[in-house]
Amino acid sequence: MDKVIDAQTRILQKYLAYATDTEIGKSFDFKSIKSYNEYIQTVPVSNFSRYAKYREMLKRGVPDLVWPGSATEFAISAGTTGEPKVIPIFKERRQSDKLFLRKVALSYIKKNPNIFKLWGKQLSLPGMLEEWPDYPGKIFGEISGLLATYAPPILARQQLIPASEAVKMSFQEKVDKSIELGIKADVRVFTSLPSVALRFIQQMLEKTGKKSLAEIWPNLQAIITGGEPLPSYKAHILKLSEGIKPNFIENYGSSEGYFAFNTDQDRTDMKLIVNNNVFYEWIPNPSENRDELLEQKPVPTWEVQKDTPYAMVVTSNSGLWRYLLNDIVIFTDLETPRIRVAGRASEVLDDYGETIEALHIKQTLEEVSNKHNAIFSTWSIGAVLNDDFSLPTHLWFVEWAQKPVDMKAFLNDIDQYLISINRSYEIRRRGEAIAMPQIYDLTKDALESWRKEHFKVKAQTKVPRMIRDTDICLSLAKRCERSA
Repeated sequence: MDKVIDAQTRILQKYLAYATDTEIGKSFDFKSIKSYNEYIQTVPVSNFSRYAKYREMLKRGVPDLVWPGSATEFAISAGTTGEPKVIPIFKERRQSDKLFLRKVALSYIKKNPNIFKLWGKQLSLPGMLEEWPDYPGKIFGEISGLLATYAPPILARQQLIPASEAVKMSFQEKVDKSIELGIKADVRVFTSLPSVALRFIQQMLEKTGKKSLAEIWPNLQAIITGGEPLPSYKAHILKLSEGIKPNFIENYGSSEGYFAFNTDQDRTDMKLIVNNNVFYEWIPNPSENRDELLEQKPVPTWEVQKDTPYAMVVTSNSGLWRYLLNDIVIFTDLETPRIRVAGRASEVLDDYGETIEALHIKQTLEEVSNKHNAIFSTWSIGAVLNDDFSLPTHLWFVEWAQKPVDMKAFLNDIDQYLISINRSYEIRRRGEAIAMPQIYDLTKDALESWRKEHFKVKAQTKVPRMIRDTDICLSLAKRCERSA
């Protein structure tokens, strides 16, 4: 733990000194802050609202606001709801992202030293980058697109579609072109969001009439993912890849930064990077109420405990100071810190007093699926109450790699397990204030048409875990077959 303390303390002290003369540094008097305790007493935890007053000036290139110098690139968050955030990417952030990629590569090569197996085509589906007319000379887009352009030349030459071209294509153009070229190429490395990777593989199999990815990419060595938890999709992807066993590399990051990765095929947790560019704090047992969460007291990494849910607070070289993220993580190792992403702080379904967190849904699906020898990947849940549903009813949408044999028994176990772990849900179910849930088979076609109708589809557009709009929820139900 001494190494963690030293690495984290150095980052914080370096950043405070470096940003002393910025506008935000002057407003909080960074020059006078000499320790972590002084830092937390001076700078409150906040969300993106702190940066609202700087947003327009940052995009126009005004220097020395939240970080020394000005930014020419901006990462656009890809949330399913709310106004997208625009995160400035300063030169220091670019350098640390490149360093993160090197750490991931070296970790993988250490476990898989025969790098010649990787020597073939690489296919990636990065997000789109574009210039906005009002901000000449500035580049805006998804962080995956920016990261793709940072690849060293030796790797860039192996790309099936050069990153400089791919980032200019719309998502659908990229997918169509990648399928056209991919079914004829010796692809060794595939990079994508897990959910997008799954849909992409399904589409290639449909187009070629093949039954397994092994028939198309027999030499595939690695699938690199990020942006969504891999474990939810890994089993399904492997089922579609029978005959080969690609290694998986999972990265944990966002527009705000890259934090952890995993190249160990036998683990589902990730190594937290404490010596690159982020100073971390952690809010234990975070409140589901966003305002209350901002008032809770965080602890530094050297004071965390295993098996406790934490909300992440970051200070980084994107000019973020004690910035609250929406993720909930659990530490699985403290000496060499490793974490598991457990959900989102604001992913709570509470329309009818049930207070169901995404963490509860995922845990329930995992436990009951194991009992019924089932495999799921994508899932979403919504609540409806209208003329067709006389009581509030939860609609569960699940994409199966291996469907339960007895769906009625599966649904009953879902209900009973959720009752056992969620008191609010238990009270309402036992009081018949909420009806028995229903489950629908979520298919690729249903999901695609629904997303295109209700969301602006981008490379990083994620399936919302909680569907809070009744009409949008019912729209998905109409596209799916009810299982039980």
